[in-house]
Amino acid sequence: MEILRETVPGALVRVVTEHKVIVDRFVALNESTTPPRLRLANLSQWQLTHVRELRVLNGSQEPVATARPHAGVLGRIAHLQETWGSRLAAPAADLAIVGTLTWLREELGAFLCAEGEYPDRPQKLTDDLAKASARRKPYKVDVGHGSLADVILPKGAKVSTWFTRLYPASRVEDQLPLPKDLTAVILDGNSAIKHLGELEASVVICILDRSVADETAAELIVQLRNTRGEPVAIPEDLGWSQPVGVEVLAFTVAL
Repeated sequence: MEILRETVPGALVRVVTEHKVIVDRFVALNESTTPPRLRLANLSQWQLTHVRELRVLNGSQEPVATARPHAGVLGRIAHLQETWGSRLAAPAADLAIVGTLTWLREELGAFLCAEGEYPDRPQKLTDDLAKASARRKPYKVDVGHGSLADVILPKGAKVSTWFTRLYPASRVEDQLPLPKDLTAVILDGNSAIKHLGELEASVVICILDRSVADETAAELIVQLRNTRGEPVAIPEDLGWSQPVGVEVLAFTVAL
């Protein structure tokens, strides 16, 4: 209410409700009704009792409304429930992933789970999976409720909120230098890792594919560590122990 009273008509706002995330132009706040109503330019009116978060945005964007994403199992593991609404309203948008976009988008459709937990899936998807299993046919899962994409929220043409930029490894040199507001960059595969020396993000994560005979990317990382790196102890400094079958090497370098 306090934000809306100070917002000028025509300002771009992002509204988070129980079920939607909306970006639209603010028109008016009607306090003569009970409960008060928020009026938007293109997407009707909303009772303020249904609004969970609201932010005034800078810049321009076409009006858009999308279903509110749910972080699912990973969100519960990472204790994101308490801050999820505010993250959707004011996303940091400070992560980038560089790799083969076709593979990345397919993998982002995966549902994350943990022992004793089950992915949050719409009932229709659960029913479709059961039918496909009964017919013994594969079923392609689209990116949706409770998927990895719902956690990292990649930027798209018509999205109301996003956390992550995706760059194709084959054309990332056309995007260099990457935006200064990036805090972390994930380089997925050898073709992405070859650009390691050109990045200035605070955290860079390289994912090596050991099934490929080409060791060029691994050699580039080891050379960087040997010439400019200071070792980082994974358990002590990062507070993390890699799972079985995963090899991890960490170090810092001066930018």
